[in-house]
Amino acid sequence: VLADHQKQRILILFDPSVDPDGIGVRYHSVRSLRSLTGGGWSGQGLYEGIRTQNGELPSQHTDYIFSTIGEELGFVGCLLVLVLLFAIVARCIWVGRQSHDYMRRMICFGAATALIFQIIVNVGMCIGVIPVIGLTLPLISYGGSSIVSTYAMLGLVSGVCARPEPRSHERYILAPR
Repeated sequence: VLADHQKQRILILFDPSVDPDGIGVRYHSVRSLRSLTGGGWSGQGLYEGIRTQNGELPSQHTDYIFSTIGEELGFVGCLLVLVLLFAIVARCIWVGRQSHDYMRRMICFGAATALIFQIIVNVGMCIGVIPVIGLTLPLISYGGSSIVSTYAMLGLVSGVCARPEPRSHERYILAPR
């Protein structure tokens, strides 16, 4: 069912001898990892990353934005981005736990799960432990449909937070006179 290059993307995770030089299937992953580790603890400075500014990192504004952050802001910047993203996930879970309606709770937990999945896949792609599939980092990467769907998802969570109790039954109950 899969083409040869798709099979090789999966095989490279388990068998490094598929591309030992890193110039075939692993090309993007090797570039990403070099860029990510090039920042050290504090980074090379915002807009001063050598590989990022020279264009050596492919898809640096979408797929490999975490590697760009790692090169320019370092380990501290990557950690800060992850803490902020997981704070948003924690807030989605908290809003879901506060809701008494089952459907609203599932909306919040589904949003949190989708965000966690996107974060894990994007960071995994950048460090080379997951095949490159082109999933963006939520709220950080440049991407039209990705950011629209993330905003819509967080808008639903905000709606649950603004109205924790469903009011659909009130239209059938008449106020006492």
